Amino acid sequence: MFGVLRRHYRVVLALTVLGVFTAGFMVYKSPASYQAQATLRLAGERRALTGQIEGPAPDISRSTDPILSVLELIQSRGVMGAVVDSLGLRLTSITEDFGTSLLDGIEVDSQATSDTIFATFYQNGVKANLGDREARARYGETLNLGPVRFSVISRPSLPSANLYVVPREMAIDRLLAGVLVTQRPGTDIIDVRYFSGNARRSQRVVNSTVLAFQRLNILSAKQKSQRRREFLEGQQKQTDSLLTRVQADLAAFRSRQQLASSQNALDAQQTSMLALEARRSELEADRTTFAALLAQVKRGGEAGESEALRALASSPALADNPTVSNYYRQIDILQYRLDSMTTGPWKAAPTNPDLVQLKSLITSVKGQLRQAVASHISTLDARIGSLRDLRARSGASLQVLPAMAEEEARLTSRVQTLTSTSDQVRQEYQRARMSEEVEAGDVDIVNLADAPYAPILVAAPLKLSLGLLLGFLLGMGGAFLLEAMNTAVRRPEDLELALNVPGLAVIPRLTPSAQPARRLGGLLGSGKKAEPGSERSLGAVSQPFSVGLEAFRMLRTSLIWCEQGDQMKTLVVTSAAPGEGKTLTAANLSVTFAYDGLRVLLIDCDVRRPKLHGLFQVPRAPGLMELLTPTTAATNGIESLSFDPGQGRTESSRAIAEVIRPTKIRGLSLLPCGALPTNASNLLSGVRMRALLHELAENFDLVILDTPPVLATADAGILASLADGVLLVVRAGQTDRLAAKRAHQQLVNVKARVVGTVLNDPGGEVSQYGDYYYPYDYAVEEQ
Repeated sequence: MFGVLRRHYRVVLALTVLGVFTAGFMVYKSPASYQAQATLRLAGERRALTGQIEGPAPDISRSTDPILSVLELIQSRGVMGAVVDSLGLRLTSITEDFGTSLLDGIEVDSQATSDTIFATFYQNGVKANLGDREARARYGETLNLGPVRFSVISRPSLPSANLYVVPREMAIDRLLAGVLVTQRPGTDIIDVRYFSGNARRSQRVVNSTVLAFQRLNILSAKQKSQRRREFLEGQQKQTDSLLTRVQADLAAFRSRQQLASSQNALDAQQTSMLALEARRSELEADRTTFAALLAQVKRGGEAGESEALRALASSPALADNPTVSNYYRQIDILQYRLDSMTTGPWKAAPTNPDLVQLKSLITSVKGQLRQAVASHISTLDARIGSLRDLRARSGASLQVLPAMAEEEARLTSRVQTLTSTSDQVRQEYQRARMSEEVEAGDVDIVNLADAPYAPILVAAPLKLSLGLLLGFLLGMGGAFLLEAMNTAVRRPEDLELALNVPGLAVIPRLTPSAQPARRLGGLLGSGKKAEPGSERSLGAVSQPFSVGLEAFRMLRTSLIWCEQGDQMKTLVVTSAAPGEGKTLTAANLSVTFAYDGLRVLLIDCDVRRPKLHGLFQVPRAPGLMELLTPTTAATNGIESLSFDPGQGRTESSRAIAEVIRPTKIRGLSLLPCGALPTNASNLLSGVRMRALLHELAENFDLVILDTPPVLATADAGILASLADGVLLVVRAGQTDRLAAKRAHQQLVNVKARVVGTVLNDPGGEVSQYGDYYYPYDYAVEEQ
């Protein structure tokens, strides 16, 4: 694709420039347009004044942008409809030279139907007709046509005009097409623009848009607050009613149970039962202890009995019993006296009456102590039994209290919940009432639009860009169309595919050397026309390395190594049509073979357009035609064209030698075409031509014939049938594939042997395809 555009870059460039020029002309011819701009800011003033009364907005999506939402709301059909109704944008003029800028105070009801208004202008006033309605007024006064009202500022130059009331939806669509709402990057600033051909109209539309949006924003917020207030008012009434009913239920429950609080009664009962249980457990523990000690006392044993009595006396439970304490003190005193009488140096005898009486008294007091302890144990048993009965009675009453407490708790919880809800609803209700009275919205108008004083080019960059793009696309289309229509041979592969004949060489443009100091000569046809006898006109090697020379050397090598190339003595160089470079190809190929040391004869057989004599700067006649014409041959004493080297030079050989012209290139001779006869084809197809070629082939190493184009005359076919091989020259980018095929077919029809083709590329067509490279910059470096 890039190759196609590169080959036809002139077409692409021309159509691209044409597209840009057309777009520029359209921009230049576009009517003047004015832009008005107003600025808004999403400040949240209403939320600031109400202290977030309305609460946060619901989280619809984390990706929601409030600025984008405002942009869409400004361009909503509701806002645009309010602007259309306020400015009367539904009224348009269908008269070419009469615009609505001459009207003022336009009012169109939103329910007005589409219709046409016929206005007639007089010297002192105007008359208007809308359906069956008619109104008259002076200039500047209002014309009342029912749903449509307007005034004409001054008398226009037209005697009458027609106005049309467009459908409301159509007017909204037109307004939306001209309104542009954008956000300034990184800010909460919003710009509202409108483009119009009338400066005043653009200002009015922009200001009406921002004011209408602000009014609708405030109205929407107030309606939202009103709905919230009405909802909260209903909720408050319902909550208060429920609260009153639940409070009455709680009071009735407590009255039935004769309790201030079931929960308190339950707690007191549970505490009492715990105390009874603790007391019972304590008494049972004391009884167990006393019973064990009493049993130890009864078992006897002075040491064990004394220890048991000491434990009983020290027990906290018996410390409060005065009888037991008194008996223990008596025993302690008596035991002290006994110990005093039975110990020491003056101890009494066991039979002492006082000692015996003292022991009897101790035994009596101990028996009374045991009876007192047993009596205390019986008292403990009675108290434990009483506590068991009391706990049983308390447990029966405790089973009823939990249900009562649960019911009371449920009623109390409902009362508390409804009380809290009522307080919250009352607070929200007061806030909603305050919010309903706030005359502010969340959008502030930073500045209104001023009247624009200079027109702007509406979408000029866009139009120019589109013109550039369309022009480039048309250029691409044209390039591909030309490429598809071009059936000429452009690459060696195209030639080989079309003719099924090997391509022997590609001949580039022959240019003169850029280094005169290194030149040894010049290829034929390279550069400008040389002076007669100059070195370049002779055709020689221009420098040790030359692109053109190497191309012809490649052609020579291909010819030598082609099939039966070593036996080829005569070679026809021809083309399908004129102007394909066959003559220069034949001449330079002859020069190339001559510089290889071969004796080469170049024959100019194109008798209608001969060029070789001018290329080598020799006379045109006598030449080939004189040799082939019988009268001329007889005049010159030529009777036979047979050549016998053993007999010496004959008259015919001398005549041929006189016609052949030597050149300044060693080994290269030229046989010019001679004068143009009337029967050239007959001469070329005769026996004399065949004999002449046979004799010349014996005297030269190679004979090259430059013939006319194959499709132009029959001469090429005739000579091709006589030669050992044919070289078909095709010009890249010029020779049509079908022409090359027809030429090749004609050569095949005469049984000519086409040894190969040469693609002549003086215009650089092959290199444009990027798949063939000439051997540039491969010259031998200087010593």
